This record gives sequence, structure tokens and C-alpha cells, in this order.
Amino acid sequence: MKILTGGESPRVPLRRGRVCETQTPTVKVRMREDEKSRAQSGFFMNQNEKWRKRALELAEKGRGFTSPNPVVGAVIVSGEKVVGEGFHSKFGAPHAEIKALEQAGESARGAILYVNLEPCCFYGKTPPCTEAIIKSGISEVYIGTIDPNPNVNGAGVKSLEQAGLKVQVGILEREARYANRGFFTFIQKKRPWITLKMALTLDGFIADATGNSHWITGVEAREFVHKQRQQYDAVVVGMGTVYKDDPELLPENRSGYIPYRVVLDEALNLPPRMKLVTDGFRQRTVIVTACQEKAEKIRQFGSAGVKIIQSSKDEFGWLDLPKTLAKLAEFGVTSIFCEGGSQVAGSLLNQRLVDELQIIIAPKILGEGLRAFSGFMQSLDQALMVEWEKVERLGADVLLQGKLV
Repeated sequence: MKILTGGESPRVPLRRGRVCETQTPTVKVRMREDEKSRAQSGFFMNQNEKWRKRALELAEKGRGFTSPNPVVGAVIVSGEKVVGEGFHSKFGAPHAEIKALEQAGESARGAILYVNLEPCCFYGKTPPCTEAIIKSGISEVYIGTIDPNPNVNGAGVKSLEQAGLKVQVGILEREARYANRGFFTFIQKKRPWITLKMALTLDGFIADATGNSHWITGVEAREFVHKQRQQYDAVVVGMGTVYKDDPELLPENRSGYIPYRVVLDEALNLPPRMKLVTDGFRQRTVIVTACQEKAEKIRQFGSAGVKIIQSSKDEFGWLDLPKTLAKLAEFGVTSIFCEGGSQVAGSLLNQRLVDELQIIIAPKILGEGLRAFSGFMQSLDQALMVEWEKVERLGADVLLQGKLV
């Protein structure tokens, strides 16, 4: 089977269907061999993309439960029929490929495996997936992207190829990498991926002059944020946001995965009455502080199930963000959805620790209020530049998504 890797788009055979009741004469069309090859290649390319999309869909079922491991989905296809599917359900559980192979059984022999991340080839909490794939009789493996883990990083592909399997890497690679953006950042930068979300007025304020921010954006934007929270290991805010809003920071679906709710509180000033340390999800609350003197308060929070992480301060008396992020990575957090406030947002931007920006702009003008970003100043020729990658309407509001350049 020949797989196209680039060049001119292949022709795809037309679907057959009834277009009228009258009979028409049968017409036989002879295709040149090169046209036939291109048409077949186009068909298989579309099928490959279809099953890789399915692998990505399956991977999302493990979102939040697998960290610090990646989310992985696997599909086994024999002919045009799915004979096995699986996903990595939680940290330490069997990998997606193993679950798919168990479901496929003997039907895996001669079949094709689609997986969004390169199969592992080393002994960890589970045996190598490559060994099981080879023993199963799988003939071809299509992989979304290479695993950046130094224990793998191409070695899984090499192991499969040496065993005689046909391997291809790269279709939907951008989507595959984005699905595991936290894992990639965790491995390569030793810190979590950070998406910074800010909701602001047209003139750049996140609250009015009294500090009130309820509500700058509409219902659709707030629903979007609730769904986003479930895509990350942790939701992070500063102490000022907690003190002002007393937020819950919970996702839309409270019966499923609940991310850690992280408060950056260098002086441990968080009042014990706040929802984050008193509600039914307080065991998913983490306070990062540089204070060790308030032993009784630390004990009180700890006995309630709240987790305390000790970090250090920077030269300005704020939490040292690179060290704090490293501490959270050690804790198992690979991705962060940061919801501010302005001091935290400004510090993250100033130190270029933001991997993705989600700016939600409401069609409102305040004139005065709390600025979206504080804690740093730039001249116009030194301004931070953003490359927008997505623009989307959220009801009356507009979402701008991009990255620093």
C-alpha cells in the first residue's frame, strides 16, 4: 500500500448512490495506472486521517486522570472494520495500545494500529507496548507524533521497524502534539504548559473601579471557561482574585474529573472561610506559599485536606514563578489554566512563561477600572507581541486565542 506524504492532492473516488429512477447505460472507465494509484492513495489517506481522529477522540477520555503521563488513544482496523479500541484511563493503568490489542484478540494479526503518540519501548509501571504490538501480529502502525520522553523519542518506532512492521509518523501531528501539550512542556521544559485566560472590556479592564467583575462577559463565554477548566491539570489564580471573588474554580461537569485549584499566596493570607478551603472539593485545593511561620494555619488547612506546597520569593517579594512552576511539575501538574488576576497575569507574561493566551473581549467600555495586566512596564518598541491563531464568537463576546512571538 502506497501512502502519499505530500504533493498534489489525490483524487478521491465518487460515492455511488441513486440519483434517479431511470436506468442509464453502464460506462466502463479505464484509469491510467498513475491515476489509479493516486486515487487509491487518496482513499487510504482519508481513512488514515479518519482513524487517527478517532484515536485522538479516545485519548480525550483519559484527560486529567493520566497526568503526568500523556493521554493516548488507539484504534485497530482490519480491512475497513474496527476490531479493537482503547485509551489510557489513568496513571499506572494499562496503556491504550494494550487495551485495544486485548479487545482485538486474534483479529489483530495483519491489522493496522492507529495511535496518537509513539508506543513506549521501556519498562515502567507497565511493560513496553512495542513488545505486545510485535507479538500480536500487527502489520502496520500509524503514529500521530513522536514521544518526547528520552526513554522513547523515536526508539519505539525503530523497535517496530526492526521487527518488520511498516510505520508512518505525522498525519494530524499538530493535533496530536496539542492534545499532549502539557506532557510535551513537562518533558522538555520541566514545567507545566500555561494557558492564560483573561476576560476584559473593550478598553482593557478586568473589573470596574470598585473591583467588581460580575459579570464582564456573557453566559456563553462563562460556559466556555467552565469547559476549559476540565482540559487542564490545574486552575491557577492569585490570592487577590480569591479574596475579591471567593470563586469555586470548578468545571462544568462536577461529577467527572476535577482539576487542582491552585492559589498563589506567598504570605498565606487566605482566609479559612473561603469556598476553596471549605467546600466538598477542598481536597483538590493547593496553596503555594513562601510562608513557613504560620504553623497553626498550615496545620488547619492540612487537616481539612488542603495541600500546601512551599516555594520561595523573588527579589520583589512575590512568589518566584519559575521555581513555583517547577514545584507544581514535581507535584504532577503538567498543564495550567490561569485565570489571573492582573498581577499574576502580568508576571507570567513579563517572564514569558505563557504558552497560550485566551483573551475574551466583552463589548463594554468602562473608562476606568482594574487593568488586565500589571507588574511590568514596556515601551512601545519593547511591547510583547502576540500571534493570533483563532478568533471565535462567544455570544456577544469575542475569543482571541494566540501565543507570544
